[in-house]
Amino acid sequence: MKKSFVNLLTVAVVIFGIASCTGKKAKEEAATEEAAVIAGNIPKSLLTEELKTETIQLLNDLPDSEIPYRISSGEVTVGVADSKYMLAVAQAAELTTPSQKARACGIYLADFNVLTVTGQPTTEVEGVLAKLTAELNISYLLDILKVSVPKEATKEEIQHFYASQEDKMVKALAEDDKIHVAIDILGGAAAEYACLIANPTLVVKGDATSAGLSENMEKRIEILGEITNDLSAYYPEMKTLGETILPLKDKVTSIQAARDANADILAIRDALLK
Repeated sequence: MKKSFVNLLTVAVVIFGIASCTGKKAKEEAATEEAAVIAGNIPKSLLTEELKTETIQLLNDLPDSEIPYRISSGEVTVGVADSKYMLAVAQAAELTTPSQKARACGIYLADFNVLTVTGQPTTEVEGVLAKLTAELNISYLLDILKVSVPKEATKEEIQHFYASQEDKMVKALAEDDKIHVAIDILGGAAAEYACLIANPTLVVKGDATSAGLSENMEKRIEILGEITNDLSAYYPEMKTLGETILPLKDKVTSIQAARDANADILAIRDALLK
C-alpha cells in the first residue's frame, strides 16, 4: 500500500490539534491527541472528511472480486443447486457480536450476488441480510444491493456494476463512521468467494481464467491483511479478522489448490463467525 492508515490518522490528529489551538496549549493538545491515536483511543470528531476520503482511497486499492461478472459472462459456471459452500441462513440466528454480524453480512452479500447472476431465488438471503443490517443499523446497504445489473449489459458494464456496488457500500459506511464495519463485510465476502472457488461444481473456461481468479483473490486477501493490521490499533477485532483470513492467500493459488483445501477454507470462513 502506498499509505499507512495508521500514519494518516496520526497526521490528521496532529494537524487537527495544531489548527485548533495556539502556542504551548496547541502543542500539549496535539501531543495528547497523538498519544490517543497511538493508544487506539480516537474520538469520532477527529475523523475528518479528508481522513475519510483517504481511507476510502486505500480501500479502492482493493481489487474488486471478479467472480460475479465472470459468472454473468459465462466464463465461469457453478452448480448452485449444490450450494453446500454457501452459509446456511439459519446460522445468522447464532450470531451475537457486531463483528460476527458484519462478517456474516459480507458472506451473505457474496451469496446474494452469485444467486442473482445465476438466476436463482434470493428471498431467503435477502431476509437474513435485512435482519442483520437492521441490527447493525446499516439497512441502507440493501438499497445499494438491490439495484439490478442493466439489461443487455456488456461484460465491461457488468464488471463496472459490481465494482461500483462495492465502492458505494464502502463510501456509505465511511460516511456513517463505520469504516471498520466495511472491513468486516469485505473480509466475510472474501472468505465466501474463496469457498466458491474451492467448490467442486465451479467450472472455469481455460487456465487463464483460473489464474485470473486466483490472482485476484490473493491480492484481495493481501491488501485486507495490510488494512486490518493498520486498523488493529484502533479496532482490536480487526486483528482477529486479518489473522483469520490471511491463510486463505496460500490456499487459493489455483482452482485445484482451493479444491484440495476445501475443508480448510470452509473452516476459515466459519471461524469468522465465532
